[in-house]
Amino acid sequence: MKFYKRIGTAFIALAALALPARATELNLWVMATTDSQQHDMQALLKPYLDRHPGLRINVTVLNWEAAWSKITVAAVAGDGPDIIELGTTWVPSLAAMDVLEPVGADTLHDVGGATAFFPALWGTTHPYNDAHIYAVPWYGDARAAFYRTDVFKAAGVDPAEAFRNWDTFRAALQRINGMTVGGRKIAALGYPGKNDWNVVHNIMPWIWNAGGDVTSADYRHSAINSPASVAGVTYYANLAAQGLVPKSALEQDSGQIESNFCNGDYAVIFSGPWLLKPLHTPKARGGFQETVAAQNFSIAPYPAGPKGAYTFFSGSDLAVMKASRSKDAAWRVVAYLTGRDAEIQYTRMTSMMPARVDAANAPELTADRDYRALLSAVHNGRHYVSIPSWGPLESVYVKGLGNVFDIVAGVKGAYAPAAVKHQLDLTANEANDLMAQLQ
Repeated sequence: MKFYKRIGTAFIALAALALPARATELNLWVMATTDSQQHDMQALLKPYLDRHPGLRINVTVLNWEAAWSKITVAAVAGDGPDIIELGTTWVPSLAAMDVLEPVGADTLHDVGGATAFFPALWGTTHPYNDAHIYAVPWYGDARAAFYRTDVFKAAGVDPAEAFRNWDTFRAALQRINGMTVGGRKIAALGYPGKNDWNVVHNIMPWIWNAGGDVTSADYRHSAINSPASVAGVTYYANLAAQGLVPKSALEQDSGQIESNFCNGDYAVIFSGPWLLKPLHTPKARGGFQETVAAQNFSIAPYPAGPKGAYTFFSGSDLAVMKASRSKDAAWRVVAYLTGRDAEIQYTRMTSMMPARVDAANAPELTADRDYRALLSAVHNGRHYVSIPSWGPLESVYVKGLGNVFDIVAGVKGAYAPAAVKHQLDLTANEANDLMAQLQ
C-alpha cells in the first residue's frame, strides 16, 4: 500500500512539472516621451522578456498633462499599476501618501546605489528628510541655450562671449535683435509666457543664478520674493520688457516656441534634449531637419548670473506601487530599465539623457556634438528640494510667476520692476499660507 502511495505521489509531482507555469503579469505606466511610445517600450523590454518567457508586461502610455490626476486617483483607490514612471517632482508627494513601495536593499545593490546616478536626480527619489528610497532615476533632461550659429556669425557675435554672463548675453541679444538673415527678420530671443506648464522650470535657472531659491533654507517658508529671487525674475522679465522677446511669444507655450525657433523666428531659445529629435528628423517624418535652423544651430550653457551658471535638471523616475502583487518581479524590471544598456538605448529612442553616470558618459553617446554640449550642462544641474508639498506649492508659483508675464505684456498697466516685486510678494504670501497648512 505504501508502495502505491509513493508511486501516486511521484506521478502527481511529475504531472505538476509538465503543466505550463503560470505567467507573471505586470502593468507598467509610462509617459508619452516618443511618437511611438508603445512600440518603443516593447523594443526596449524585448531583451529582458526574451530572457524571462514566463513574464508578461502590459504597457499603458499616459499623456503628461493628464498623468498626475490619473496616477493620484489610481493610487488612492489602490488599483494602480505595478511599475510607474513619475516625474521627478512627483515622487515625494506620492511617498507621503504611502502608496510607493520603498526600494529594497537587493534592488539598491542591483542598480548601483546613489553613486551610480547624477546627484541632482538621486535627490528626487525620496523626500529630503526621509531615509527610505522610493524610486530609481530613469532618464533626465538638462536645459540649455539653443542658438543660431549663422545669425551669430552675421552679427559678428562670439557665442563664447555672448553666453559668458548676464551682461554679455543682453548685449549680444541687443546686437542681434531685428536683424535680417537669409531674407528673414530675426527676433533675438523666444521664451513662453504664462500659458506654458513649464513656467517655474523656465524661470528657475535665472533665480538660482542670481543666488535665489523657491524656499528658505529650512524649507518652511517661501523665498520667491527674496532680493536674489526678485533680481533673477526681474532680469528675465526685463529681456521681454526691453523688446528682445516678441510680445507674441508670451502668449505661446514651449512647444510653439520650439517650433518657431526651428522655423527661423528666433536666434536663441532655452530648451532641452527633447528638441534634438525633431531637429534631426526629416520633414517627411514630422521633423525640421531641412530647415535653416536645424542646419545652423549649436548649444551653450545658461549665461552666468552673479551667483552661478546653473540649469534645471529634471526627468523621470521609476517606482513600484505598494498595491502591486508582484513586487519582486516589478523591481527586477525596474533594475533592468535603469541599467546602463537600457538607458543608452532609451536615450537613442527619445534623445533624453541617461540618469546613470556610466550610461551618460558612454562613448556611443558622447560621440555626438550636441549631446556632449547638453552633458556639460548637467554638471551644473540643480533640482528643486524634494518636499511632499512641492506639487501644490508649484501650482502657486505657476500662477504667481505667470502673472509676471501679464505685467511684462502691459496687461496690468505699464511695466515696472516694482510691479514685479509686488507680484512676487503676493505669491510668497500665498505660498507661505499653503506651506503652513501642509506642515
